[in-house]
Amino acid sequence: MNVGVIGVGNMGSGIAMNLIDRGHKLTVRDIRPEAEQRVAAHGATIATTPQALAQAVDIVILVVVNAAQIESVLFGADGVFSGAKAGDSTKRPKVPAIMICSTIAPDDTERFAKGVEIFGAMLLDAPISGGPARARDGGMSLMLAASEEARARFDALLHDMAARLQFVGNRVGDGARVKLFNNLLGGIQLIAGSAAIAAGERMGLSGETLFKVISASSGQSWVTDDRIPRALAGDFEPRAHAHILTKDVTLALEMLKNAGEPFPLGDIALQTFKAALDAGWRDKDDCVVLEVARGKAGANPQRQ
Repeated sequence: MNVGVIGVGNMGSGIAMNLIDRGHKLTVRDIRPEAEQRVAAHGATIATTPQALAQAVDIVILVVVNAAQIESVLFGADGVFSGAKAGDSTKRPKVPAIMICSTIAPDDTERFAKGVEIFGAMLLDAPISGGPARARDGGMSLMLAASEEARARFDALLHDMAARLQFVGNRVGDGARVKLFNNLLGGIQLIAGSAAIAAGERMGLSGETLFKVISASSGQSWVTDDRIPRALAGDFEPRAHAHILTKDVTLALEMLKNAGEPFPLGDIALQTFKAALDAGWRDKDDCVVLEVARGKAGANPQRQ
């Protein structure tokens, strides 16, 4: 299949390279030339604009940061649908489908679905999880909300992308809702794990020993297993940027607030994430919250 990926950062590049390895033809676009070149070296073609990319592919996969970027990519100048005219089949873009893998608010997902449908395209609400390594080997999770037609048409591609393909329903927006609950819980677990390690250290325990025991016992979680070891090693090079999980937890709490569902644990977690950003660590790995728990928010992380 001819596939386009817009946004080839940590996750997007992994997705693109994995799909190339599985026989798909990839066209990519990113605002950073170095990101494009990294994937091009693996066999991808670089498009000059989202509009140009859309003319070359069967589906456009969006792995950008937020809804504002999606808005620009789809409907802005040189966007996927720039030059198209609603209701005029002669001016519709070639691409039949848009897949949103970014973590955004459900309301935005629903709005984008209505927007692309005007131009005769379908939208797959398909947030992803699992980190860059799993994106690269096809082992990540994908939470899909889409029509039966979209599922059938892109079934093989979806399974090539994600070993853990979870169908959550036909209602576009439900993929975004499920993803926000997942990231909210992951954020809370990361904050709780960091707080426990920091408290143990203050009581004279080895953080490494405490983590080793927890990871083999009932306090274990995937996110702490993934993040805490590199935090203990002082490795804050970003695999998952602190500002991204802060954004996701904020979106989740806004969703819950709009539904009339208070969630105090999320509010506590968000305070810690915001403290990390206030300390100037927005572009560090989100495991840097261990430094906040240690009371080091005024200092620089050990490894720049």
